[in-house]
Amino acid sequence: MKDSKKRCLVSRVAVFVDYQNIYHGARRAFGDPTVDAPSFGHVDPAALARLLIDLGRDVDSGRVLVATSVYRGEPGRLSHRKLRAVFARQTDRWRADPAVTVKTTPLRYRREVGSSTPVWRAEEKGIDVLLAVDVIRGCYLDEFDTVVVASADTDLVPALDEAVRVGKRVETASWSGPEAGFTALRVPGHRIWSHHLGREHFERVQDTTDYLAKR
Repeated sequence: MKDSKKRCLVSRVAVFVDYQNIYHGARRAFGDPTVDAPSFGHVDPAALARLLIDLGRDVDSGRVLVATSVYRGEPGRLSHRKLRAVFARQTDRWRADPAVTVKTTPLRYRREVGSSTPVWRAEEKGIDVLLAVDVIRGCYLDEFDTVVVASADTDLVPALDEAVRVGKRVETASWSGPEAGFTALRVPGHRIWSHHLGREHFERVQDTTDYLAKR
């Protein structure tokens, strides 16, 4: 969706990244999750935020990035130690950028039914709620003029609806590919800008760092 007029005033933009949603979406859209290494699909959140700023300049020329917030489940002791190491090194790198805020909630573990030995499956819980609360809080504290949510999780739609209601510009971002499996978020009754990110966009923000490598 394109606005009919460009805005020339300074527009404070906050980007909210639902990391696991973006990661798994990239794996489906641009790879094969059954054969690709687990590292495929990772992105640099700061680079993604800068990309989203650039992609919206045609209709919002005064865009200024004021915040990049990343939301992700944190593996606990039931997760493999290598997964915990990757998580720690990756999030430490994100936090090294003063413009990036990382927020996590503990993963929850469910034992697989019917397995002879204990097998635990991790589930991300509460991330969508945490992200939604921050979006709404930012709206009412007037921390931004434009909110960009990088996710295809429909649980976030009520927060986006509230942002529109209080007068904020709302944008969403999701991967666009033949096997993406997700569609862009929509706010019923409103037309919002949706960034459909293709392979060329993924390659601009892809993180190929080997977080298992010894330092």
